[in-house]
Amino acid sequence: MKLQNKVCVITGGARGIGESIGRRFHQEGGTVAVWDVDEPAARETAAQLHGSAHRCDVSDRDAVDAATRSTLEAHRRIDVLVNNAGVALAGPSVDFSDADWQTSIGIMQTGVFLCSQVIGRHMIEQGGGAIVNISSINASEAFPMRLAYCAAKAAVVAMTEVLAIEWADHGIRVNAVAPGVTRTTLVQKGIDEGVIDVDRYLARTPMHRFAEPDEIARAVVYLACESDASFVTGTTLRVDGGWSAQGWIF
Repeated sequence: MKLQNKVCVITGGARGIGESIGRRFHQEGGTVAVWDVDEPAARETAAQLHGSAHRCDVSDRDAVDAATRSTLEAHRRIDVLVNNAGVALAGPSVDFSDADWQTSIGIMQTGVFLCSQVIGRHMIEQGGGAIVNISSINASEAFPMRLAYCAAKAAVVAMTEVLAIEWADHGIRVNAVAPGVTRTTLVQKGIDEGVIDVDRYLARTPMHRFAEPDEIARAVVYLACESDASFVTGTTLRVDGGWSAQGWIF
């Protein structure tokens, strides 16, 4: 039980990769607090995991403050934060709307800042903790029509490294996972809309398949575990089937 007696907050935890992380944390003995803007879905997932549900728009400081307070009221402490909440708004950069830009940056960049800052203050007071940010291979691998997504995920890597340096003396480890293409409802939406060409993606990935959400979750467990990753901080772990290592296709 790698997370026995640990209280673990997962943003965007109601579905997709976040839900898989919650299930894996629960299996490892963790108490899961599901944060999501979709409160009914958060309650459903939390009930299955015997955890708690908290409505939260991570781009809004007041909402993050309120979710933190309600989580502490329910569990008294927060040991692990997983900044997972995200959106996948794509389109030609020349036509990308201000609203879509602000939504993307608000959730995936500002949200990581706000949640890390607010919960980080609590972790400093209690003497330690672990933060795992969900970035993407798009932090370093540019995809067309994903300007906001790539920019936000690159910022997540930078924030991971800065916070790891600042908070190391407080016993807080800050790391990130950079998934490759993962079989989630968001990816399926991209396939349905013609944004994702399955054959090209599989050909580009040396392992010739998509990741499963639980494969990402297992990497998050490793980084969250105080004993397994005790000397790991400021690191972005790629879980991409070799995508980033592949320089060319032959």
